Amino acid sequence: MSLPTIDIVMFNMSSYVDWQNGIENRNFHILHNLLLSGRVRKIMAVDYLPFTFKRALRGWWQNIVGGVEGQVMARGFGYKLTALRADEIEKTGYKLPGVDGSAVTFCLFVYSDITAWWSEKKVYQRLQSQLSRLGFENLVVWSYLPTAVGYLTELKAKAIVFDAVDNWLEHSSYKKIRERLKLNYQTIKYRADMIFTTAENLVKFFDRQINCEFVPNGVNLENFVDPPKLIGRDILHLPHPTIGYIGTIQEDRIDLDLVRYLADKNPTKSIVMAGPVWKTFAGEVKSKLGHLKNVYLLGRIKYQEWAAYFMNFDVGIIPHKVNEFTRHTDTMKLYQYLACGKPIVSTTTGGAEKFADYVYLADTPAEFNDAVIKALQAGPKGNLKKQKTLLQGHTWQKRAQYMLDRLEVVLK
Repeated sequence: MSLPTIDIVMFNMSSYVDWQNGIENRNFHILHNLLLSGRVRKIMAVDYLPFTFKRALRGWWQNIVGGVEGQVMARGFGYKLTALRADEIEKTGYKLPGVDGSAVTFCLFVYSDITAWWSEKKVYQRLQSQLSRLGFENLVVWSYLPTAVGYLTELKAKAIVFDAVDNWLEHSSYKKIRERLKLNYQTIKYRADMIFTTAENLVKFFDRQINCEFVPNGVNLENFVDPPKLIGRDILHLPHPTIGYIGTIQEDRIDLDLVRYLADKNPTKSIVMAGPVWKTFAGEVKSKLGHLKNVYLLGRIKYQEWAAYFMNFDVGIIPHKVNEFTRHTDTMKLYQYLACGKPIVSTTTGGAEKFADYVYLADTPAEFNDAVIKALQAGPKGNLKKQKTLLQGHTWQKRAQYMLDRLEVVLK
């Protein structure tokens, strides 16, 4: 017998307006699919809690001065709580069925609070007060944020879920707070009632005997069925064949030497790198790729246009480094590449080995180049019909349903 519906307060690794502007991550997909599940009544989405003055200033301007539109339920200098209109949710690409676009839904609230920078406790006190005022019941705390852990003890919840997206200890951006993260991960290990992870290596990292399991990433297949054609975009004017990557261009992930080797060996082919280049990596990107005439850096591609861009590639590549960071990842773009039915070449990391029947795998620049040439000649690896059937079991909807099934066991 199913349990009563639950309400969730979710601590996000992003701001909601980032998702509206085309950024996607596992957190984004799981939140919206939980909301659509029928087993979740309301969600309080807590924007990324800043722990530095610089991030707090950015959050104040982006989320409090600006931010989502809807019915403001509470507001102060450093915080804002908004009940979202349906059309605000639709900006992300997700839609609540049967709800008028201009209506405030009162099922999804966004809470932003920059005071976390100097007083996390104050944030939780204010948040608990708002949760009570809005009638949140059967409350579950669901977090993607390892930089803060006060929510594990300060909020009154029936259960605590932590969904570990990558291992932030191995991320270059968090080197300065590595000791803090170590302590926080230990606290999460002992305090969370359920831990999900994006990689099997993360299950080993948490080293728990029960209620800690690997749940892979997924894909929204409907986004890749007959995507709209692009008009007047840069990708349309590049010479073919086009060898392309879409994703964040960041030092922990991208093997620039591999990309440079590929460009050098294929001077008449277009090598497309579509995605934001991290500031800390920009100098190295310019140094290694900036002089190559057949390498095209196209900048960030919104999630809503992702499939349309990818359909203009002849081969999709995942030139990721094999390191401690990528060993703790499950590459979302792999599922999206597969959904497009194009040939794929990847290094053996980030979960790609699980799809060896459908992905050309290579570990050295020379092997990677050979695999790209083979992919251009032979097309997609494996049977596309079987590939499509396989992906039916890897949707975000199924991921959210499975997580809720596991949570129900914990709540009984």
